[in-house]
Amino acid sequence: MSIRHICVVTETYLPEVNGVANSLQHLFTHLNPDLYQVTIVRPAPRVDMEAPDNEVWVKGISIPQYPDLQLGLPSKTALRSHWKANPPDLVYVATEGLLGASAVAMAREYHLPVISAFHTNFHRYSGYYGLGVMRRMIMAWMRRFHNRTHVTLVPSRSMVNELTSEGMQRVEWLPHGVDCRRFNPAHRSATLREEWGVEPGEQVALCVGRVAAEKNLIVALKAVRQMRREGRQIRPVIVGDGPLRETLSEEFPEAVFTGVKTGQALSECFASADLFLMPSQTETFGLVTLEAMASGLPVVAYDMAAAREFVRTGVDGSLASDETDEAFTDALRVALRFDSTLMGLDARSQAEQLSWDMVARQFERRVEALLATHCESRGVVHPLQMTS
Repeated sequence: MSIRHICVVTETYLPEVNGVANSLQHLFTHLNPDLYQVTIVRPAPRVDMEAPDNEVWVKGISIPQYPDLQLGLPSKTALRSHWKANPPDLVYVATEGLLGASAVAMAREYHLPVISAFHTNFHRYSGYYGLGVMRRMIMAWMRRFHNRTHVTLVPSRSMVNELTSEGMQRVEWLPHGVDCRRFNPAHRSATLREEWGVEPGEQVALCVGRVAAEKNLIVALKAVRQMRREGRQIRPVIVGDGPLRETLSEEFPEAVFTGVKTGQALSECFASADLFLMPSQTETFGLVTLEAMASGLPVVAYDMAAAREFVRTGVDGSLASDETDEAFTDALRVALRFDSTLMGLDARSQAEQLSWDMVARQFERRVEALLATHCESRGVVHPLQMTS
């Protein structure tokens, strides 16, 4: 079989720090390099670096509330040039902005098969920024966007049902994996716990992610404060940065805010905690949930996304009974009744079954099935190879 060229169009990729960028990097670096070539079309990152050989950079604009991220502008000229120089066999559109929309339109023009991904609950985000009235408009855009592609991949089975009920077609499940070598209890650091000011016998409740409204961190912080009032020795540690960091650090002086951590430093943060809190209700998956479990942490979360797939109350964590703040606090209270070390061992065992190699093989099978169907319906001659 000849090497397949997959062109990935995305508005975020490494070195940007977020779940979408991390997931894309893991998935595409675990594809079989003898069978697949991957190129990336993305807005030029706002760091001092040279474009890798497999990346094409286009123009982007800052996103309100997210100055470190960008929206890609429509880039048909750049796409056409890239695709004529290196015709793709398949286009993978990871984000639903204007750049992604132009890629879908171009792919349809050239009769290329398109896989789209649903990584971000923008329709849920709107409620956290006073834009709840726009939910229908946002969902209408997302529905039209994804229904123009051949298949939409989502990271949790619950999202298949949710998006199908919203009128999206051809929605399929592709789970995320986790790097169990990078995220491992072996990275636990007594020195780091001392830096956090953790006292002997005190437990660390960790949150990792952007410090922004849609991550719902205030719910986790209030839950920990309530446990402290009830006599529990527990300290919240927040890894990440964002627009609410200053406000929350003033309101919750007992919490440790570390800022953004990556690489080995992030691995040590996970492993040096005692349990992981996931209060967000906007995740399509929440990769940090699996990273916490791989690090040996029981997880307290709402019954959705990755937590619904993998967390078992009383075994490797605790799930809230409903979507209220009180239910999250109750879930934390339940988790603290169990031995966190034993639950952490079960969490680690669960994560070890979810490798990125397994996810990549599943993705490759879906790609081959789509290409086979597409070739049967369109013929095997590539439209871009017929143009000069």
